[in-house]
Order: sequence, then structure tokens, then C-alpha cells
Amino acid sequence: MNSAVAKRFDELKATGLLPSPTGVAMEILRLTQCDKSTAGQIAQTIQADPTLAGRTLKYANSSHAGARRPVAAISEAVVRLGMRTVGTLALGFSVLSSSRKGCCSEFDYDRFWSKSLLLGIGSKALCRPTRAAPEEEGFACGLLSQIGRLALASVYPEQYAEVLSSWNHGTEQELARQEQQAFGTDHNELTGAMLADWGLPESFQKAVMLEGDWANTGEDQSREAKLCGVLEVADRLAEVCLAEDDQRDELLRQLIEGYERLRMDPADLAGICGEVIEQWQSWGEILSVSTREVPDFGEMLEGSKRRQEEESQSSPPAESDDRPSESDEAVSFEPKSLDILVAEDDSLQQKLISKLIADAGHRVITASDGREGLRLALETNPDVVITDWMMPEMDGFELCRALRQTKFGRQLYLIIMTSDAEEERLVDAFEAGADDYLVKPLRPRPLQARIRAAIRMIGLQREVEQEREQIRKMTAELAVANRKLEEAAFTDALTSLPNRRFFIQRLKQEWARLTRNGGELSCILLDIDRFKSVNDTYGHDVGDEVLKKVATTLGAEARESDVLCRHGGEEFIVLCPDSDLAGAARGAERLRASVERETSGAFKQFDNSITVSLGVSTYRAGMQDEDQLIKLADDALYRAKQSGRNQVCCDGEQPAEMVSKIQDTLKSLFS
Repeated sequence: MNSAVAKRFDELKATGLLPSPTGVAMEILRLTQCDKSTAGQIAQTIQADPTLAGRTLKYANSSHAGARRPVAAISEAVVRLGMRTVGTLALGFSVLSSSRKGCCSEFDYDRFWSKSLLLGIGSKALCRPTRAAPEEEGFACGLLSQIGRLALASVYPEQYAEVLSSWNHGTEQELARQEQQAFGTDHNELTGAMLADWGLPESFQKAVMLEGDWANTGEDQSREAKLCGVLEVADRLAEVCLAEDDQRDELLRQLIEGYERLRMDPADLAGICGEVIEQWQSWGEILSVSTREVPDFGEMLEGSKRRQEEESQSSPPAESDDRPSESDEAVSFEPKSLDILVAEDDSLQQKLISKLIADAGHRVITASDGREGLRLALETNPDVVITDWMMPEMDGFELCRALRQTKFGRQLYLIIMTSDAEEERLVDAFEAGADDYLVKPLRPRPLQARIRAAIRMIGLQREVEQEREQIRKMTAELAVANRKLEEAAFTDALTSLPNRRFFIQRLKQEWARLTRNGGELSCILLDIDRFKSVNDTYGHDVGDEVLKKVATTLGAEARESDVLCRHGGEEFIVLCPDSDLAGAARGAERLRASVERETSGAFKQFDNSITVSLGVSTYRAGMQDEDQLIKLADDALYRAKQSGRNQVCCDGEQPAEMVSKIQDTLKSLFS
């Protein structure tokens, strides 16, 4: 997860509105990730949540867990399922229970969880033949793979409702673009960040970040690429199950294509899909998630294949056409016909106007008074409303005002009919929201002229909306490009670590926080010993490999809260918030030992280990600025180099003294 995504996630997490598992579920997950935990400890923790305990027993006794005899004790269920499985199940069950409803009007919470359950079961079934991940891990990954959508709906209910309404079930890429434009992140990035925050495997995070981009992974056979493919095919399967009958043919074609790309035999597809649907309906009862009846998958596949063959046989061969295509001509946004609502209480006049409009090739909707006209306008969304001035219930002026108060009504073309064409009355009509007027008794030519004016106006509105959509797309693409440029500006190209510019920015932020609120702040400056001789002896390509190996080792060993950056050349620097000198020194010794251990025999050009020297400094009252913190770490690094290298030296202490203290501390920790 890059720094920009992590920063945005921290901002969203600070709102306290993100979907999150219960404390019991998080404790279970922590215990299952600890090698020293026992089944008894996990069972005892599960029992603190009666709902979770009940669901765990139900699952352990279900056919999905291969139950052969009933399980009555939680501890026995943990043993049967396995501790790791229990941890992921507890996480998924907990998030599901706490986030079933919400305030986002356009977000279908029932469909979201129904599809998430399908994704979990489908991913589990597909992990078995593909071996992309252990089956139960596949279930957890699938169940939570769309959690970023729920997060956006929870944090920004009104804004996300607008995004979903604008998206209107378009492509996943379009949704991600709109999310980036509106929130500075998208649901895939947010899902990855949440899974990382919950301590789930890194392969889960990378797989969901790739989701929607599986087509661009090519022949990549990495675990995350395989898992991404499993999620993609499971998503296509879920869409088939949730779709209506007349929408399934194209979805089935996409499912078959994805299944074949996973290098699986299409003949097995019907069996796997049938198994997934059966388990989905069964699990729906266990978890109280809505499901639906789905036709037999084998019959659906055969029917879809038969219809496609019939369509291909009945389609006439394509004929060459020398006429200019739409791309060769200016695109016209003017509609050829309109939906026109006529609100008129005089039945004779209503029939006359309706006939004139229908003869001109337009569709007519009629209302006998203003109130009915308002209802029909909101239900049918016409392009034009023609209303009489004087009507019972609600007159034409009131109808115009009511429509203009709605978002939809502000786009309507409103024409008001009147037998009184006095200037003051016409001014009142335009102030009420009318775009034009017609004088009674009505004549065909003025009516046709008004309709032509409406067509031009609606065409202009659609052209403007098209341009706005293009601007929105360009803005979203520009935002993505800017974010990539910003990421590149703050990232070292060789090691993929943050660079010196990023470190300086982060140091200023930490320094401001420290001077305002107080606390601890330490710095570790690290230099690879005799790196120049590596370059001179083995070449710069080997030197680059050494730098990348050291960077990877430091990244794996550094604390999550530490800020590790490449400082330049063979130097790395670590900023340690909330860490005093002793704590930073222990961390520095851990980094030194890790580099020496992990680089031993790592390079075929030489056998000896790579070693590093480290200087440690810490904030003290009275320091003038942040540069002094780095200067003291640099001085300590110089003393470590002068004293024989491959050691840690701290600000104000001699190397031998500090190493002795570190070793004593480590002995006391592990004794």
C-alpha cells in the first residue's frame, strides 16, 4: 500500500465511520495469527460473543465443513475447522453483522451482502482446483473483497449516493474513476487498506487492488494474480445468479471466458456453479442473508449456447457501406422525437393538442388537471410539459413552480397556454418558470414552432451534459495522473521506498506535532559498509541488487509506525515517532542484525554478508530545528564507521558502550 493511499485511509479511519469487526473478532484474529495461541484460548474468546459462537457452531456442523458427527463444544469446532479458518470466519461474520443497514439511499445493502456471500463461496470453490489460496482464505477474501464500497457508503452516504446514481451500473472502471474524483480514493484501494489494517495476508490486499484490471495481468502466475482471477470469475458468477433471466446470456458468456482463462475445463463449470448456488442458499439461512432461486446452471448454459448459435445463423452477412460514419460527421444531440406531457382540463382542447403533437411524430401523455400533471411528470420524466393556465386543483403557474423546485423539473421545457396575452400576465408566467407560451385558441403552426424550439433547447442541454461528462472523465484521469506523478516524485525508483523528499516532508510534520503536543521522536541513519568496493569489484548492477535486498530487509524488519526512506546513495534513514533513544537503539540493532543475517549467501557473486553501520539520535528539549536531529544521527553514524563498522552508535555515547547496553537489553528480553 503506497503512502498516498495509506494517508487517505488514515483520514477515513479517523472519522470512526468505517465498517469494522467487533473487538471479540479482532482478538480472535490476533490469537489465530499467533503461533503460541491454543484452541482453548480461541474458544474462550469466541464464547464472549453469543451470536458469533452460534454461527461458528452452525458452520462447523454444516455440510460445508464436512461434518460427520454433531459438534456441541466451541473448542471442538475450533479444532475441526482449524484456528486460521476460525479467525477469518469470525472477521467476516462480525463485519456482516454490524453493517447490514445504512443511510446511503442508492446503496443496496441486501444485494451487497448477498453478492458478498456469493463471492466468498465462489472464491472458495474456485480456490480448490486453481490452488490460488487455501479454500477458507479464499472464502474470507471473497466475502470482504468489496468492503470498500460499503466503507464509502458508510463514510459519505449522501455523496456516494450521487456517485452511484451518476454511475448507473456502468463499468467497474467508470465507478472507480468517479470514486477517485469524488473522494480521492476508490473502493478497491480502500478494500486493500482495510484488509491490511485488519492484518490479513498481503496477497489478499494485492488481489483486490488488481480487481477490475485482471485482463492486464497477462500470463502473470503470481499468487495475487491467480487470486485476482478467482475473484473476477466469482464476481461474474455472482452477477449471473443475481441477474434477471433476460440479462443472463451476456453474463454467462463473460463467465465462460473467465473460467477458461483460469485454465479450467468448461465441462466442469456447471458442476461448480451448481455447488456454489446450493451452498449460497444454505449459508443465506445460517447468516440471515437474502438469496434467490436460480435455474439449473447446466440448462442455462445450454440455453445460452443455443440462442447464440441461432442468432449467428439468422444474422445477415455484413454489407459494405460507403456512407460516412457518425465519427466522420458532426454528432447531433437534437432528439428526433419528444415525450410531451399535456395538462389540460378541457377534454376537447386536450384531444386537439394531443393529435397535433402525435401527428408531428412525438409521444403524448395527458393529464386533466395540474395535480395529476405533476404526478405524471415525476413518474414519466417527459421532455416537454405543455400546461393550461387555468385548471382545477393546481393551475399552470403552480405546476410550473412545483416542477422547477425539483432537480428533474429544472431541466424541463415548460410551455404555458393562455387566452390572456397581456404583458403583465406573460411576465408572471415566465417568473413562475415557463420557457415559452401559446395563445388560445391554439393553431398548429405556433405549436410546431414551439416544439422545434424545445428540440433545439433539449439538444443543447444534452450537448452541454455530454461535454460535462467528458470534462468529468478528463478530470478523473488527470487526478489519477497527478496522483501517479506525486507518488513518483516521492518514491525512489530503484528500491520503491519513499525518497529523501518524502522524508523531509514527513519529518517537518512530525516536528510540528512534537513541538505542539510534546512526545518522543528518534532518527536512525544507516549506511551500507564498503558499498563502493561492491560497485568497483562486481559492477553497478550487483550494487543495485544489494541496495534492493537491503531495502527489502529493512522494510520487513521496521515497525509499522516507522518511516523508512532511501536517503541517497547507499544511505537509508528511519524516522521513529513515539520512540526514545533506548527504543530506537534496540530497533537499530534489530535492523543491523537482520541485514547481516538476510544477506548471507544471498548473492551468487560473493558469499560474505552485507553489513551496515547505524547512527541514532533523539529529540531533546532546546533543539533548534529538525535538521539538528539528522546532524546528530550523522555524527553518530560517523563514529560507528570510525570504530570498525557493522555496529550501532548513539548520539552522545561511544559505540562500545551502546552496543554493550543493547546486547544486555536483548539478553534480558530473551532470557
